[in-house]
Amino acid sequence: MSEVPIISKSPLPYQIAIFIIIHMWAFMCFEVAQYQMVTLYQSPLSWIGWVTLVLTSMLPALGLSAWKLKDRVQIQNPNWKFKVREVNLQEFEEMTKSYNNSYRYLLSSVDYLLLILLSICYVVIITLPFYLMSTNILVIASTPIILAFFTIVFGFLFSYFIFKLIPNSATPEFPTHQPRRFRKAISFLAYSPGIFWSGIRLTIGEAGGFYTIRSPIPVARIEGIEGVVRIECAIDSSGNLTRISPVFESDGFTPSEKIEDIVEPITPTKTTQLVRLMIQEYMRHSGGEEILDDVLEDIDTFLSKHKRIDDTSN
Repeated sequence: MSEVPIISKSPLPYQIAIFIIIHMWAFMCFEVAQYQMVTLYQSPLSWIGWVTLVLTSMLPALGLSAWKLKDRVQIQNPNWKFKVREVNLQEFEEMTKSYNNSYRYLLSSVDYLLLILLSICYVVIITLPFYLMSTNILVIASTPIILAFFTIVFGFLFSYFIFKLIPNSATPEFPTHQPRRFRKAISFLAYSPGIFWSGIRLTIGEAGGFYTIRSPIPVARIEGIEGVVRIECAIDSSGNLTRISPVFESDGFTPSEKIEDIVEPITPTKTTQLVRLMIQEYMRHSGGEEILDDVLEDIDTFLSKHKRIDDTSN
């Protein structure tokens, strides 16, 4: 039986602390609102200053509690057993979604949606009284309660934002990945002539019931020789292709010096020419197959068409 690599303490004490802190400050906001609503229209800046002070004074205590909640994890030097897989983009998206949900207490990421919701909630708390105090007596009497409720929402949003943002000792073993960063490269490969399949090549590590996803890269398989040849891609932070590398998987196979990596600017023509050279290199070493002749014919048709277009444009 393998040793469990991740040990975590009970989250309950920290969750109770967060709950208490948020409701204490919600009560403070309720009290401030009761006094400030009387002079809201005479001194609007006084209300804005007081509510801002209440909300910001809550943040250090909530931040510390959220950090302790995240930091309750201890890692025991996992002995990962790695294996390489190739999946399509849809499978990768489902895999990362499950991965992020299962290990949200280990991952570190900036949640921009929570940040936007926090900002909206803050604006609502400040501006809502100016509307509510111009309605009927029942709503006016309920305004402090409504503001206390939004303070609770603000507190929980901030706690969750900090919880997701802060790393712990296990975070380096569980890198995060954004599938949308790979879409542009995979789409480019999928529509290139001679490509049989395009997707993501990644490494999955398993240890003690946990798994980690490492080193995802866009890859493509060439039609007719998809089992022995692939091309790998490097992309930048925006998902733009920066390099395409040919890979021959057969042992003892040494490609000629003509087959080189493609670097920026990367175009469909350059990629197709590389695919053509790889097919020809494989046929030179292993003999031809009828399907490869058909693939080469499609590639030549594509290259001829683009050559005519380039000549016309020049």
